[in-house]
Amino acid sequence: MTKERGKRIYRKATTEERERHAKIREQIVDELPDIKRRARERLSLLKKEGTPLRQVLSALRAERERQGLSLADINERTGIDRAALSRLENNEDANPTLSTLECYAEAVGKRMVVLLSESAS
Repeated sequence: MTKERGKRIYRKATTEERERHAKIREQIVDELPDIKRRARERLSLLKKEGTPLRQVLSALRAERERQGLSLADINERTGIDRAALSRLENNEDANPTLSTLECYAEAVGKRMVVLLSESAS
């Protein structure tokens, strides 16, 4: 039976899928407590330090405020709507484009530099 919720479609797993999932669960049963512990630690760290994107947005806001600039000032310099700027600064789930971040950074006299590094895990 297929049940639709939002845009996702949920269906019952086939017998083969259930057997495969059970086998995987058996394989990781000894590792599961450690996996859960590491996930909790990572989540706690993210809540404490913020995601890299959240850190960038916080730094941009701090620089704007340090310069005594309002959102209206940034709007004039970037053309980004004040409400959109406010959402960027305050919404934990903000997901701006690199172009938007570069535009905001330039408006406060900063330059965006994007780095790629090895995973910490």
